[in-house]
Amino acid sequence: MKHERRKLLSIAFDAICHGISVLDSDLNILLTNKTVEKWYSHALPVIGRKCYETYHGKSKCCEFCPAERSLKNHSVQHEIVPVVELDGAEGWREVSAFPVFDQNADLIGVVVCVREIKGRKQAEDLQKEYCELEKRLHERTIELSKTKKELQAAISGLKKAEKSQKKTRAELELQTCILDETNTALNVLMQQRIEAKTEIEEMVLLNAKELIVPFLERLNKSRLDSKQKAYVNIIESNLNEIVTPLVHKFSKTNLKLTPAEIQVTNLVRQGKTTKEIAEFLNLATSTIDTHRNKIRKKLGIKNKKINLKTHLLSVS
Repeated sequence: MKHERRKLLSIAFDAICHGISVLDSDLNILLTNKTVEKWYSHALPVIGRKCYETYHGKSKCCEFCPAERSLKNHSVQHEIVPVVELDGAEGWREVSAFPVFDQNADLIGVVVCVREIKGRKQAEDLQKEYCELEKRLHERTIELSKTKKELQAAISGLKKAEKSQKKTRAELELQTCILDETNTALNVLMQQRIEAKTEIEEMVLLNAKELIVPFLERLNKSRLDSKQKAYVNIIESNLNEIVTPLVHKFSKTNLKLTPAEIQVTNLVRQGKTTKEIAEFLNLATSTIDTHRNKIRKKLGIKNKKINLKTHLLSVS
């Protein structure tokens, strides 16, 4: 299959009506098609010889050689050249040179395509066309160069803007960090104020319940005249006005507990241990444990792995 493919390519190469020569980087002829062999049958064999010696009978490279320019500039080159046949007839040929690169992008040679042109006028027209193309190519190159400079300037501006943006972002991140820290500090202060306020409210409710309410109840049960009872009712009414909001707030905890349990609850919330509470209230530790168990039962956390202090603080 591979052999047949090579054979097919060779047939196609030889069937091209234009002269095709493959040269190395030193202008030595490596390969030609049948058209070249027909034109230069008097100079055969041509393989391995310099192109300017074989095709033009010169000892050095031709002036304005498109193949040499193509090797030098790594680009496609064209040239219209006059030729004199063996019979003395004059003609014109269009010579195009195409650089050849290997897989590593290294220049290894050039392919030269030669096309015969009939008539001087056609050759001159082609020459003018090439000149016009070269002019347009030059103008386009200048335009591309200008565009490249503009793009480089724009890229430079974008890099400066990106640098400025990074600086601004860093400053914003710093400000955000400071704001976060400030917010955290404010939250801590707010939480402390809430806890202090809660503690004061609890103390007010506790004192009212333990120090005032019992005496009001005794007064109501004692022998009072109507005027005295009116005064007691006024005091009780005013006291209710004061403690009613607190009673509503702490109804889930304090109002379920006895005065002794309220005292224990308050001390637990403050972080006191059973031993410390017992010493403070002048009671046995077993009595404090009993109160704690009753408190846990009334709060619905008995036999649960829940810290009593933490639960009391969360409820408050």
